[in-house]
Amino acid sequence: MLQVENISFRIKSKHILQGVSFETYPGEFIAVLGANGAGKSTLIKLLSQEHKPFKGRILWKKRALRKTSAQQMASERAVLTQNIHMSHDFPVNEVVLMGRYPHFKNYPQTKDLEAVKATMQQTDTLVFRDRSYASLSGGEKQRVQLARALAQLHEVDHHSSKLLLLDEPLNNLDVKHQHNCLRLSQSFAQQGNVLLMVMHDINLAAMYAHKILLLHQGQVVGFGTPTEVLTEDKLSLCYNFPVKVEHHPYHHCPAVYFGNFPKAVGIN
Repeated sequence: MLQVENISFRIKSKHILQGVSFETYPGEFIAVLGANGAGKSTLIKLLSQEHKPFKGRILWKKRALRKTSAQQMASERAVLTQNIHMSHDFPVNEVVLMGRYPHFKNYPQTKDLEAVKATMQQTDTLVFRDRSYASLSGGEKQRVQLARALAQLHEVDHHSSKLLLLDEPLNNLDVKHQHNCLRLSQSFAQQGNVLLMVMHDINLAAMYAHKILLLHQGQVVGFGTPTEVLTEDKLSLCYNFPVKVEHHPYHHCPAVYFGNFPKAVGIN
């Protein structure tokens, strides 16, 4: 489905990604983890064709991305990047409607307006659909941009898998909306799609993601289920900080704790 084969990327002489390879399948939610500077956002930029790999290749449905235009991919791939800046102010519903631009020429059709309404309901943004985008808080803007990305792929060819790339979508969100975003991501993947999400909260990744892609200094340290990847050795290497991994008491996944841990003292 999505095949990343030995890709490398550098800026001048600085290597950002080196020999990154992994493969995903329909129905998978992949959490991309790693410390600052590990190459997570660069990977999203390569997958979204904002950058081109210096080496290696990326295939989507066995098609090489370098031979596929971004316009061709617009009905199959949506992207939510960090720090989205709008040059002009718009009503919130107009911002979400931008996600439907690849699907109509002059005027939106009924299905486009329905997609906007549906994804705004999913992201809890319908309540301020007529407000100015500039007037929103950081978390509200993030939810609007998530609605835009979801609207782009909403009800588009049910029989063909889609690719959703989210770069730190949980930024600025409160606890309720973080979990809502993650549930929406799970639901999107379960419809036969592929979703990659850059995250910093390792425990949320362990709870919701099907697989973890763990990066360290531009290289893959682990790719697999949360239990396979989130080990003390791998995490201490990547984050250079003391870590303990235990079984979560309520969820069937690892629970990760960072910090300096005192030695257990026996009780007589």
